[in-house]
Amino acid sequence: MLALTVANLKMLSRNRQTAFWALLFPLVLVVIFGLFDNKGVGSGNLVVLDMDHGANSQLLREKLASVKLLELEPGSGTEAKAREQVADGDLDYLVVIPAGFSLGGAQLGTPGPAPVTLVYSSRAPERNQLVDALVRSLVGETQPAGPDGIGAPPSRLVAAEIIEVPEADYFDGVLMGLVGLGIMTSSIISIAVRISTYRNQSILKRLLVTPLPIWKFFAGEIAANLVLAAIQAAAILAVGVFAFGAHINGNVGWIFVIALLGSLVFLNIGFIMSAWARTPAAASGMGNAIALPMMFFAGTFFSTATLPWVLPDLARALPLTPMLLALREVSIDSAALWDTWPHLGAMGLWAAATALIATRVFRFS
Repeated sequence: MLALTVANLKMLSRNRQTAFWALLFPLVLVVIFGLFDNKGVGSGNLVVLDMDHGANSQLLREKLASVKLLELEPGSGTEAKAREQVADGDLDYLVVIPAGFSLGGAQLGTPGPAPVTLVYSSRAPERNQLVDALVRSLVGETQPAGPDGIGAPPSRLVAAEIIEVPEADYFDGVLMGLVGLGIMTSSIISIAVRISTYRNQSILKRLLVTPLPIWKFFAGEIAANLVLAAIQAAAILAVGVFAFGAHINGNVGWIFVIALLGSLVFLNIGFIMSAWARTPAAASGMGNAIALPMMFFAGTFFSTATLPWVLPDLARALPLTPMLLALREVSIDSAALWDTWPHLGAMGLWAAATALIATRVFRFS
């Protein structure tokens, strides 16, 4: 019995695919989940518009920048533009420091300090309550006291404005992530394994001497996978909506357009992988090695804002990221397809680049 056990362990150790799933894959998951910080209510991004430019407003900006719950971003635009970003979900919080803040309103002839405006959407109510109380506390610490030595009450220090947005919860965002995840893994792995099998069986080599134009063969493969992607997206959406009550606020048809464009990108990646895979098993392993890390780093399940160092910026460069962003803008924010043009443009660039690489590295034998 001991000899048989040792023999089986030796065979498993020689199987690279088994070693990957048994050892490397769990380690990759440990590393990925370890990089995420999903404790509490999560962090949010913040823009501060300083109309005062005084000592107290500078102190308030420094205090807000030191809060770990909030990621301070540079403001680039007008207050109206920032409010629009809050409504669209691109910005979580906006703090407007009015003129006369550092003088406690004396410069404006008002009896009390000029109030700070805090703008946020109706999403993430638990975090909103925490941030609202936190901002009021920090504003109170930076406002000068009155002649009697008593500061203004918190209700007069901050004026909160809530922008109502369409209802959405965590599962609504995850559902779009599952659509992207399913299409990505299916497109990359299925085409890579299929083409690798055809190459090992010399089917691709035989196609070169048949009357069938080779471009028609590949067009048929791509078309079949696009149909499969549409069916896959429909099944995921149907289960999410009818079985678990997910909300889709936008046009469902745009979701399928984005899904098909994303599928085209990942099919090209699958063709590239098939050029280097010697066997179908190797193609499957290479496909999983690409798809699984991307699944987490592109924000399929969690926000990438909690990633450390430069990883949030690197995550935006992944081909799955613009697909998920476009899907969520359409389904959650009710955006029209043309309003997601930055993400569609990024996907188009990925499609063109991967198609060019695939044509250069593809081989028939």
